[in-house]
Amino acid sequence: MDKYKKNNIRFIVKIVLPVCLILAGIAGWIYFKSKQPKMKRKPPKKHSIVVKTVPTHKKNHRISIHAMGTIIPDRQVILKSRISGEIVYISPDFVQGKVIKKGKTIVKIDDSDYKINVLKAESALLKALSLFAIEQGNQKIAKQELKLINKALVNKIRETDLALRKPQLAQAKALVDNARADLKKAKLNMARTKIITPFNAMILTKNIDIGSLVNVQGPIATIIAVDAYKIKTLIPPDMLGDIKINEKTGSKALVHSQYSDHTWQGKVIGTTGEITNKSRMAGIIVLVKDPLGLQRKNTTKPLVPMLLNDHVDVHIFGKTLKDVFCIPRAILRDNNTLWIFDNGTLKIKKVNIVWKEKDMVYIKSGITARDLLITSDMSVAVNGMTIKQAFGN
Repeated sequence: MDKYKKNNIRFIVKIVLPVCLILAGIAGWIYFKSKQPKMKRKPPKKHSIVVKTVPTHKKNHRISIHAMGTIIPDRQVILKSRISGEIVYISPDFVQGKVIKKGKTIVKIDDSDYKINVLKAESALLKALSLFAIEQGNQKIAKQELKLINKALVNKIRETDLALRKPQLAQAKALVDNARADLKKAKLNMARTKIITPFNAMILTKNIDIGSLVNVQGPIATIIAVDAYKIKTLIPPDMLGDIKINEKTGSKALVHSQYSDHTWQGKVIGTTGEITNKSRMAGIIVLVKDPLGLQRKNTTKPLVPMLLNDHVDVHIFGKTLKDVFCIPRAILRDNNTLWIFDNGTLKIKKVNIVWKEKDMVYIKSGITARDLLITSDMSVAVNGMTIKQAFGN
C-alpha cells in the first residue's frame, strides 16, 4: 500500500503538476492579453509644402552687354624725315608722354643748303623767263619778216611752224616750266626742314636729339592722336544684332578702368571684321573722344587720363526690350521653366527668354502678369502637386 501511494505521488509530481503550471500560464497570458489597450490606426494626414512666391510685372529694359577690352590708339604715326640733314632745334615739348597741339614745329633740320638751292632755283627761273621773253620777241619779228617777204614775192612762202619759230618758243616755255618746278621743289624741301605735328598728338617714342644726322625716311618720333582712343573688345556673335554699329549713331558704351573710379563714355563705331579662332567671339571697336580730358572746362574733378594698353570693363547699351517680364535668374528652372503657384497647386510653365544677364532674365511670353512665381526650392516638383503659400506672401 505504501508502495502504491508513492507511485501516485510521483505521477502527480512528474505529470500533473507541470500540466497545471502550463495551463495556469496560458490562462494568465489570456487574461493579461484581454486587458491590454488596443491601438487604432488612423490614415496619414497629407502635408502641403510651404513655398514663397513673388508677383510678376512687365517693364521696358535696355540691353546691357558686359565685356573686357584693351585701349588702343585711334591713329598712330611714325614721323619720318623727307630730307637729310643735321637736327638744329628740338621743341621743349618734344618729350615722351607730352601732348603737342596740331601744327606745332617740334624739330628743325639745318636749312642752309636748302636756302641756297632756293636761290639757285629762283635765278634759273629768272633766266628761263628772260629767254622765253626773247623768244616771244623773235617770234613776232619772224612773223613781220615773213609778211614783208611775201609782199615782194610772187610765189608766197608758207607760214610753217619752223618759219614762225613755234618750236623755239615751246622749248623756251618748257625751260620756264622746268625752272618753276625746280623752284617749287627747292621751296618744298626748305619747308620740310621743319617737322610739324599733323594732329593733336602725344609723343610715344623719340628717336633723335640736337646734333643728330637724319637721312631721307629716317625716323623722327612715333606719335598718337589724342582727340580719341579706341577700345577693342569681344562679344558673342549672336549679340551683334542687339547693338547699333555706326560711326555717328553707334550704341552708347561706358568704359571703366580698374586703376580708377572714373568712367568714360564712348560709342560702338565698327567691328574688327573677324571672329577669333579660339574663343569664337566677334571683335568690335568702341571710340572714346577726349580720352585725356584735355577739352574739359570748369571742372573741379581731377584729370583722369586713359592709358594705352589698359584692360578695361566695357558696358554696351543695346536696343530696348519692351513689355518683358524681369525675373531673378536664380528662380529659372531646368529647360527654361518656372514654377507657378496656382490656387494651392503647382504649375510648371515653359517660358520664352529673350535676354539673359548675370543676375536677371527677361521673358517675352509663357507667363502672365497674374502669375505668382515660386522662389522656394523643392526636392521634387510635379505639375499639379498640392502646395501652400507661405504666410506674408
